[in-house]
Amino acid sequence: MDEAPIPPTSPTSPAVATGPDEPTARTSPVGPFTVRPVSAEEAQATLLELHGSFLQTPAWARTKPDWAAVHLGWFDATGARVGAGLILSRSLPRVRRSFAYLPEGPALPWAAVAEDPAAWLDPLVDWARSSGAFALRLGFPVVSRSWEPDTVKKQISEGGLMSFTALPPAVDNPVARRLETWLDRAGWRPIGWGSTAAVGQPRYLCVIDLEGRDTEAALRSMNQQWRRNIKKADKAGVQVRSVGVDGVDRFHELYVETAERDHFVPRAKSYFEQMVRSFSEAGEQVTGRIYEAHVDGDVLASALMVRVGDTFSYLYGGSTSRNRDARASNALQWQAIQDAIDLGCTSYDLRGFNTSLGATSPLIGLLLFKLGAGADVVEVVGERELVLSRFWHTAFEKAMALRVAINNRRAGADATPDADV
Repeated sequence: MDEAPIPPTSPTSPAVATGPDEPTARTSPVGPFTVRPVSAEEAQATLLELHGSFLQTPAWARTKPDWAAVHLGWFDATGARVGAGLILSRSLPRVRRSFAYLPEGPALPWAAVAEDPAAWLDPLVDWARSSGAFALRLGFPVVSRSWEPDTVKKQISEGGLMSFTALPPAVDNPVARRLETWLDRAGWRPIGWGSTAAVGQPRYLCVIDLEGRDTEAALRSMNQQWRRNIKKADKAGVQVRSVGVDGVDRFHELYVETAERDHFVPRAKSYFEQMVRSFSEAGEQVTGRIYEAHVDGDVLASALMVRVGDTFSYLYGGSTSRNRDARASNALQWQAIQDAIDLGCTSYDLRGFNTSLGATSPLIGLLLFKLGAGADVVEVVGERELVLSRFWHTAFEKAMALRVAINNRRAGADATPDADV
């Protein structure tokens, strides 16, 4: 199966908040809460404590040099730091007005937040407004619902994913319901696929639950085809290694080959070089590596992985049409899953997909690949936007629509953009 890109929509990593039993840095923080800038080191320490997303790390800020970045801390009435977030901003030309964005964040004790969202979020809004933001977008990393893989595969077999979200979920989180009700009342509008200004983090993720599992249990959770392909890869002599920035050239060659085969617009090699460098320098608990699956040195599949605390995430991948029977992509993912277990990770994040995929979409194959690995489909509350200045927000949306139209003309009518992870 080809490692195709993630369609533009992805939450939080499975570093998502799950509900009342979620781990928190401290029990029952007491307001009033204040928000102010903190150092990158302070932000990362709180992020790890609260199981935040890789998209909230200082390493991610370094990956996005075209965005201005500020690390914020939440402080309770005692002065204790009880949350942290990365706010990225992009300014309108020649004016001191900006679009502010917290992808899959911030890292907060979300069960406590849902009890009184205004107490936690209003200080952020005040900070954004005082800094000149005309809109604030936030990816709420709270699990809303989840479905087991067999439920989703059955829906695919019956014609696609068009109505799968109407099926009964295995998990329905009341914390998310309370938060969503408040957001609707407070004017935080959901961000969908149709927004031209959307940055594109998915609301639906494929996540393998590794909590309490060893490698044998993880293997048993895979479907028969996956286990068969792992055996085929072993017989074919596929070996998997992890490398640093020196693997970017080989990775990008396979990624571009996949882009040509699957008709999407690839990112520049420099983007991945920056990403690997940023995460490889982030410390023991925040790391980034390239995995390569090869036969006698011939690299058949390559993927970019990051680990933040107890979450291991697959971000981008590519494969060649050579020697497809070796099942190199299965071998690569299986090795990464085993490494995640050895590191003590509790979730393996295969990122997101478009829930409107029809049965004939080429990306259905990628989704089935993820489900076959034993991944549940996890829905998060996802991205919401609060407009602070209607005038400047309208101007920004028009500018973004023009930019998208220009990029589409350059790319060609048949190509789709890669995900803006």
